[in-house]
Amino acid sequence: PRLPTASGLMGRLFWKLLFGFWLALISASIIVGAVVNNERDRARAESTRAILSANPELFADGINNPEQRHQLRQLRRELRMQAGLEPPHRPTRQPYWLWLTGLLASLAFSAAIAWYLAKPIRHLRHALNQVARGKLDTRVAFAMNGRRDELADLGAAFDQMAQQLQQHIEAQKRLLHDVSHELRSPLARLQMAIGIAHQTPSAIQDSLARIESESERLDALIGELLTLSRLESTQAALQLRRIDLNELVASIVDDASYELADTTKSIDFIAAAPIMATVDETILGRAIENIVRNAIKFTAEGSTVNVTLQEQFDQIRLCVMDAGPGVAETDLTRVFEPFYRSEAAALKAHAHHGYGLGLAIAQQATKMHGGTLMAKNIQPHGLCVTLTLPVLSNSV
Repeated sequence: PRLPTASGLMGRLFWKLLFGFWLALISASIIVGAVVNNERDRARAESTRAILSANPELFADGINNPEQRHQLRQLRRELRMQAGLEPPHRPTRQPYWLWLTGLLASLAFSAAIAWYLAKPIRHLRHALNQVARGKLDTRVAFAMNGRRDELADLGAAFDQMAQQLQQHIEAQKRLLHDVSHELRSPLARLQMAIGIAHQTPSAIQDSLARIESESERLDALIGELLTLSRLESTQAALQLRRIDLNELVASIVDDASYELADTTKSIDFIAAAPIMATVDETILGRAIENIVRNAIKFTAEGSTVNVTLQEQFDQIRLCVMDAGPGVAETDLTRVFEPFYRSEAAALKAHAHHGYGLGLAIAQQATKMHGGTLMAKNIQPHGLCVTLTLPVLSNSV
């Protein structure tokens, strides 16, 4: 929502700035005037002494004739004018309205400066009150009127904070909704299995098997939620140690190859020279495993998942490419959101007991290591997920 224009009585900051600038202007005017008058009086005194030393007869005493005294005063004044030490006409006393005009002008200037500085502060205070009331879409950038100073930077920082806070709150609400939706289906099947067991004692073994299966699904879902929550927590600490990433990726690929032994799918990883990095082996290994399992899940039958790991300049890149249907271009950034499923993922979710949390966990784990996780479609079909880690941060 747009903020209302600041009106009514100004805040304490405005009056402090107003009187501060006004007193500063008045004080500066008084000091400058005193200095100018002092310099003028000093120059007159020096000119008088100079004329006295050069023309002592002009200041001789004992002249009683008024006309002669007037002539001497005129002569002294002309000598000062010739020396440039006295204006041709004696300044007259300034009228009071000039002093009043100066005071009012300085007051208006001080008020304008105080308004200019206090107005964005009032907007920020109002915006903070709005955010405190839950209106997270409040923004103040438009109220800065094109300012290019520290107050404008403060407003931009506030807008960024409000936007991130809004995104986090919306993500939490969306996560709560998705969790509720995911829990509803297995709980409903549990209730059905229990009802069948009560009504048909002969089917109790099948009902118990269904209850066990759904309990395992719930346990897996809750485990992944706890993992994601722990990774998103700012209190999560990494257990860092220096390892060879080639060995970590190779062990994950070996486990995946063993699971694919009875399928037509395969996975390929060619280890290069050792790539040493300081990481949390458990958390980063979980991220890489989730990426690899996601690729295996969606790659086509009879195709190969290619995994490459290489060090380029100041980055370590892990690329996992499958031969699946890929993802719509508009959804490439959404694949890392919790519970997100593409159309192909939705069709396979039940068969593979997936919940759409694997890549979200991988992204959080990557962020904790200062890296990035990106997805892009490859031709003719397939998806490439690239995990990038900074070499410098990992070599500590």
